[in-house]
Amino acid sequence: MSKHPVKRSHQKTIIDRLHDLRRKVGLVNGVRYRAEFLALAFKHGLVDDICHYRLWDEGWEELGERTFDTCFEMGDSEQVIAMVVTQAKNERFLDAIRDYCNMPGAFERWLGYANKQPDLF
Repeated sequence: MSKHPVKRSHQKTIIDRLHDLRRKVGLVNGVRYRAEFLALAFKHGLVDDICHYRLWDEGWEELGERTFDTCFEMGDSEQVIAMVVTQAKNERFLDAIRDYCNMPGAFERWLGYANKQPDLF
C-alpha cells in the first residue's frame, strides 16, 4: 500500500516534484529551484497544504512551511517573485498569487517585481 493517500493520486507527480525540490530551494544558487517550487505550489493549489504541513503528514516528509518560507529568505526574493509572477501571467494562475497576497499592496508589489526585472526572462 502506498504511503500517499488515494485522494492525492491526481497530484502525486506534482507533489513528488515539490518533494524533490525541498532540499534544493536552500541552495545559494538555487533561484530557479525556488521559483519552480513556488510556481508549482501556486499553480496546483498546494500552498495551504504545504504551509499547514498536510503533505508532510501524508508522507512527504520535509515538505512544509519552512521549505516554502526558504524560497523567500535566500536574498533573491525579488528575483524569485518576478519569475513566479511572470510564469503565472503566462500560464494563467495569477489569481492564486493574488489570493495569497492578502495584505493591502502586497499583490501590486509582487507585480512590480516582475515589471522591473524583464531582463531576467
